[in-house]
Amino acid sequence: MSQAGAALSGMPIGVYVAYVPGLVVSSVGGHPGVLGAIIAVGGLLLLVAWFAWRFGPTLTRCCGIAAWWIAWACGSQGGYGYMIFFLLFGTAAWSVGTLWYHARRGYWPSRLSQRIFTRRSGAHTPDPASCRTRYRVR
Repeated sequence: MSQAGAALSGMPIGVYVAYVPGLVVSSVGGHPGVLGAIIAVGGLLLLVAWFAWRFGPTLTRCCGIAAWWIAWACGSQGGYGYMIFFLLFGTAAWSVGTLWYHARRGYWPSRLSQRIFTRRSGAHTPDPASCRTRYRVR
């Protein structure tokens, strides 16, 4: 970096900065150019797909709970339109995550979830002798 560039950026003169404006490829090595970009984006998509497959129900339920917190924050600041949106989004995300959890694992994540969804959707809890259940209906 030149002295004029260092003076304009606010950095002290003499400090070495490894910044190259047109460099898009990593300095670690690997595949340069388009092939490197395809490998990087493809790997990222595969990682995201695996993460969603592995942790999907739990992440969806946590996303719903986080949306409820955002709704509370928006409502406390007077943003009632945002509050309603995030409240509905959070309820939908939590519900989808809970039903996905039940469909994948065969039992409900909590007794509250079991009571809400078995009462409203008509879904039945399987017989404890026929499969593994965590929470049983009494």
